[in-house]
Amino acid sequence: MKLLLITREKSDLSKMFFSACECRMISPDITEAEDINEYDSVAVLGGTEDKPIILNAFLRDALERFADTGKPLFLEYTDSFRCVYSASPVKVAPHRLVADKSFTPEIKEGDLLDSRYNSYIRPHFLMPDTIPLLYYREFTPAHDRIESRPDDDPLKNAALFLDGNILTAAFRLCNYKQAVFSPQKRWDSLINYIFEFLGTAVPFRMPETQYKIKGQLETHFYDEIDKCTSRSLKLLKEYLVREDGSRGIKEGLSHNILPDGTRITADVVRTDCTGEAAGAFLFSHNAELQKKGEKMYDLCYGPLMVQEGEFEGMVRWSEQAWNVCYQDDVARAIIPSLLYAYFGVSDKYTEKAKKALSFLCQTTCEDGLRPARTDVLEYIRSGREVRTLAEEKNGYASAHYNAYYSAALLLGYILTGDEDFKNTGVRGLETLMKLYPDTVREHSETSELCRLIFPLSVLYAATKEKSHYDMLDRVFNDLQKHRHTSGGYAEWDTGYKAACFNNAGGECSLLAVNGDPVADLLYSLNWLPLGFAFAWHVCGEPRFLNAWKDICTFFIKTQLISEDKRLNGGWCRGIDLDRLEYCGIPHDVGWGPCSLETGWTVAEVTLGMLIGKGLVTKKLKRE
Repeated sequence: MKLLLITREKSDLSKMFFSACECRMISPDITEAEDINEYDSVAVLGGTEDKPIILNAFLRDALERFADTGKPLFLEYTDSFRCVYSASPVKVAPHRLVADKSFTPEIKEGDLLDSRYNSYIRPHFLMPDTIPLLYYREFTPAHDRIESRPDDDPLKNAALFLDGNILTAAFRLCNYKQAVFSPQKRWDSLINYIFEFLGTAVPFRMPETQYKIKGQLETHFYDEIDKCTSRSLKLLKEYLVREDGSRGIKEGLSHNILPDGTRITADVVRTDCTGEAAGAFLFSHNAELQKKGEKMYDLCYGPLMVQEGEFEGMVRWSEQAWNVCYQDDVARAIIPSLLYAYFGVSDKYTEKAKKALSFLCQTTCEDGLRPARTDVLEYIRSGREVRTLAEEKNGYASAHYNAYYSAALLLGYILTGDEDFKNTGVRGLETLMKLYPDTVREHSETSELCRLIFPLSVLYAATKEKSHYDMLDRVFNDLQKHRHTSGGYAEWDTGYKAACFNNAGGECSLLAVNGDPVADLLYSLNWLPLGFAFAWHVCGEPRFLNAWKDICTFFIKTQLISEDKRLNGGWCRGIDLDRLEYCGIPHDVGWGPCSLETGWTVAEVTLGMLIGKGLVTKKLKRE
């Protein structure tokens, strides 16, 4: 079987063609007379470049005569053929492909496929008997498939369509492995379909992907912890703005993956990411990394914190959002430095942390909670003093925004004896638990549960009151209801009350329907290694230690392994717990399922693993 491949560059698909059959590759710019009819099939791959292929007149004439013979022709990202020509390319970042009908063993009617940050050339016209196989849908709040689609027009937004012996893909497909299209089995099945359509031999050799998932543990659990944290710490080093850590750390990787597999770095220096990563370095037992962590905290407690005036002690959100303060982000930035003192390693930053906590404490509402964020400009415009916040009755009753803030206050109290910290921290968590489980949810109920484990453990450590232990016990037990057999915890939201649920045009939850096997490693599971480890430390109960081992095993199994140093050792946001594959609803404007956060995810997971192992080996203990 002989195949003619017309393309300008090699790609995943071209490598697969050469592994499957006798194949010749030529450029689409060729104008010499060529006997195309000697080939059994032809594939035109335009997706190696941003602009789609427009066939020159000589080649087009030859190809149209070839198509008239009835032999199979595959056109990928090719602007015009026969009576069909297409609109200019548009980016389809949040769009998803929907199967209009069942056409492979893995692709059934209504199934969803994600093509990442792709380019789409919507056909202006289609031939009368065209059969749409896949079409683009802009907003699809579903995890895996959609059951009902009465308002859809598959022909209008056709993306893969069949016209007799001509199969066309109107999007960039040829580097689908490098661009990590998901779910992988569906895409592999689709490629099989294309190869069978062309008459090529299957199976064929699959190209390497950007990354793979580690999978099962290979050695002793604690050895795996060491390997896992070693990889994640190396990854964090890759994102340092300056090698010594003094300029902080970049946020991570954008969720947008370009059709050629290019990943875009999110390079804003955020205080929370910097403090969280600094904490992972400090607890690494590695002198070189500890020095980097110290430099990073010098930045957090230096220019990233207001040093004088009305806003003295306010920790800035980032180098970009200079005059914005999120108390939860502040808490997560400084908590590792407080834990460093709590476990008797060093109290170098305790006084500086106290300054940050004092500002927050003095601007907290009467119920122990703060508003979601503080903007300096708001107070400049109104002439109102920021400390008048303390006169307001109620803050924002969300664990997402306030639970870790309360935990930071209580750690501050344990270290300094400041009664204001204690009273405010206790009041804040008690306010949340009075409303529980109906706190104000941002992404899901699961996220709120995960976000409460560590703060309630710190609360019990600070007070030793049974009522506070009972709060921790209740939340822990409720969380176990959502444990998946993989060891992760599925997203769930009773009543679908979360602000980001089913959201288009803003931040969006990964949850579509309760019961979907999807986990969030940015807003939910990432808090659990530290939360379970600290709960075991405070309570001494085997169930918390077992939960820590269980969630750490999950993170070990799902860690990314890649030749790309920006990916190797990390975790992305959204994972399908059945497939153990990173995929999910891609509608979040900034942090979709393929985003990778240095602080919120990688550093938090690493810190929880390191502290947990330190507690087990007694390298860490409270004097």
